[in-house]
Amino acid sequence: MEFLKQHGPSTIKELMAHLGLSETAVRHQLSGLEKSGWLAKEERRLGKGRPATVYRLTQASEGLFPKRYPELLDAVLAEAEREGIIERLLEGVAESMASELRRKLAGLEGQAKLEALLEYMDYGEMLGTLEETPTGWELKAHNCLYYATGQRFEAVCNLPPRVITRATGLPAERPFCQRDGQRACHFLIQKR
Repeated sequence: MEFLKQHGPSTIKELMAHLGLSETAVRHQLSGLEKSGWLAKEERRLGKGRPATVYRLTQASEGLFPKRYPELLDAVLAEAEREGIIERLLEGVAESMASELRRKLAGLEGQAKLEALLEYMDYGEMLGTLEETPTGWELKAHNCLYYATGQRFEAVCNLPPRVITRATGLPAERPFCQRDGQRACHFLIQKR
């Protein structure tokens, strides 16, 4: 994985030479990593003759390599808070996110619109559920995507209802939040 991160897509022969392993051992490792979703293979023409099979990292594998995004985000938000612009900054972020979602939700209404919204906002990690209520819908996020940052900056917890409201045109609020010890973040979305 480290070799592929440093050198890009590689053939089995390149991996054998770098790792000092047999072809069987390399294929075994590649097979397991591919089944786990960390690698993908594709055919590439590297010169004359048959195309070669090359292995590359998938987007999912990026999570295996250390990142410092939370520290950077906290530093940016702390500075915005010190400068008194955190609310304005998050308003702009909400509008930017909602603008993209509005295009994706065009032509959808009611439950179908909210189900699509949940899918687009989910990123495969929110463990979200959507239930219809007498006055609208309740969206529950059992895995808050912004949990650590929300613990430090409460204004971040108001980002999802802002995005929901701007993307759908339906009023949304956050009555319960994981930052307050709840099992899920709850967002109430009102019908018009």
